[in-house]
Amino acid sequence: DIAGMLAKTPPAQQIHYVTALSVAKNGWTKASREKYFKWFTTAFGYKGGNSYVGFIDRARKMALKNVPQEELAYFDKLSGNALLDVSNQNKLASNVVRPKGPGRNWSVDSALAVIQSDPGGRNFEQGKAMFAATLCSTCHRLGGEGGEIGPDLTQLGTRFSAKDILVSIIEPNKEISDQFAATYFYMKDGSSVVGRVKNQDNTKYFVSQNPFAPQQIREIPKKDVARASISDAPSIMFPRLINSLNQDELRNLMAYLVSGGNQNHEVFKKVASSKP
Repeated sequence: DIAGMLAKTPPAQQIHYVTALSVAKNGWTKASREKYFKWFTTAFGYKGGNSYVGFIDRARKMALKNVPQEELAYFDKLSGNALLDVSNQNKLASNVVRPKGPGRNWSVDSALAVIQSDPGGRNFEQGKAMFAATLCSTCHRLGGEGGEIGPDLTQLGTRFSAKDILVSIIEPNKEISDQFAATYFYMKDGSSVVGRVKNQDNTKYFVSQNPFAPQQIREIPKKDVARASISDAPSIMFPRLINSLNQDELRNLMAYLVSGGNQNHEVFKKVASSKP
């Protein structure tokens, strides 16, 4: 599992060089530019966090500003512009699969009964699609893909039971790890700020307040803070995100979670028929 994740990890040193070169105006040849811009197409295939695609695309666009106008369209295409979502270039274009439903108001007991009566032979592709459709992939990584706001779920199936997993999905406020809890800042001017502390130095807290835009960081000067404490606010994870799923879709999502994103896992093997 770790090797699989590392194989998809963006190469940090290459990203550093490419970002530095994005502001270089002189010294380019046609061959060096082609090699440089082709790299972006490859880079969009790596699996980073939610802000990764936007970060790479910003470097790409900075570099394109230094390309002669008559060659702009060529290098724009060469660097993978067609791979990006037209409506949101912080994301790659994709054919999003929506749940077919009909959904239901799943409780832990009703969902667990469906999972425990599963005959097996789950559908990997649909499980992966439901992981995205229910917004799980926005905040969680699994098999090297997804967001980084919540915990990595790759080893979920080896550590927790089906009931534990369903409780976390359906009733996320029941137990919140301190590692992912929000911090409540009481400001000296009487105002307050709530968010997840991403980092801090001697003078500032760096806080993420929007789970769907984790790259947007608010800086809070420590001199302006009267006190801070772990917030007792509800989990930033919405409850009952699986209510749009039908029975089969729920089973496939759970299989995908249990497998850690491994399509060769036993949950995706066909069950032999008992008929003669």
